[in-house]
Amino acid sequence: MINELQQLWLNQLVREFTDICFQYRLELRPPILELSNATKQLGCWLPGQRTIRLSRSLIMENPWDVVLMVFKHEMAHQVCSEIFACRNNGHDQHFQQACRMLGVPPPYNRSSGDLTEVVCRPPEDRQTTAGRNIIVRINKLLALAGSDNEHEAALAMQRATELLHRHNLNAATDTSPSTCTRLIINTRKKQIPSFRRSICAILRDYFFVQIICSSIYDPQTDNTYKTIELLGRAENVPVAEHCYYFLEQQLEGLWQKNRHKFRGNTRTAKNSYYLGLLHGFARKLAAQVQSNERINEQALSGKITPGALAVTTDNQLQDFVGFHFPRLKTRTVRGARIYRQPYDEAVATGKTIVLNRSVTDKKKGAGGLLKR
Repeated sequence: MINELQQLWLNQLVREFTDICFQYRLELRPPILELSNATKQLGCWLPGQRTIRLSRSLIMENPWDVVLMVFKHEMAHQVCSEIFACRNNGHDQHFQQACRMLGVPPPYNRSSGDLTEVVCRPPEDRQTTAGRNIIVRINKLLALAGSDNEHEAALAMQRATELLHRHNLNAATDTSPSTCTRLIINTRKKQIPSFRRSICAILRDYFFVQIICSSIYDPQTDNTYKTIELLGRAENVPVAEHCYYFLEQQLEGLWQKNRHKFRGNTRTAKNSYYLGLLHGFARKLAAQVQSNERINEQALSGKITPGALAVTTDNQLQDFVGFHFPRLKTRTVRGARIYRQPYDEAVATGKTIVLNRSVTDKKKGAGGLLKR
């Protein structure tokens, strides 16, 4: 017997089915959706009954993005049955084609019997040898960036950004198989405030990742929360994630230290201070990028056209983003109200922020991802 919460899960899956078909431009008839008590078979497609069945334990024990991958795997079987008219329910070339049509990445395009193993194990390490070496070197530089010596710390951060810049210049022209990955930050909030959007802009502009602001369902509470998704090369995503949590920690710490200076609406003053800090930090990164481009143009003089570094596009990353989000929309967000005093003071302070390994809350994932 299905309880009230489980009925809400089925209702959400109906909405997900409709959205997936829209996103990937597929005309599929809605199937019957059922929940099962199975623990080893996480999902199945029953063509004779036109039914997709998902395990209750899959939903109770895993993040919703994992549930959706298993769900899309079973939808791929439906595509084989109802679009390709396949009589078998296997995982042959037709099934692999259906997975590509639905944005089902490895390892979720394997046989259903392997899905339990896929769901239970940690995400695959998609970093190349060169990517792992870059992480190790950046990790060492960020450790130096935590130095009490202000000059040494600033120089270490400068070298870390230069290293990342050079690495991605080479990666953008790499024709080997993609090593891109995707990471979801669940904000556990109903809205994404302006300061978080500013952090996203910094990650997009200076850390070689694409940012998607989306939403995800929480089956435990029947709520939908805003998410920030990082898509990029496997070596860039953990650095960007680290920067995200580092900046959030810095904003709160600096505000608590300086909030007594400002009067007026506390919420607006706080938001103004946050935005000022981020603007100052972004200006610092922009100056470092300009310096890195001059250094690289001098080092590669005669090999590239001046200014080419600034416009290099990572085509593999663009393809990866399109695979997961085939119908992206750009939305204009209304500007936030700003108090000039806290904003202007924070801009100057933001220019002094040095990215380092000070994040210690491993529940948020930032510290662990940069470990050697």
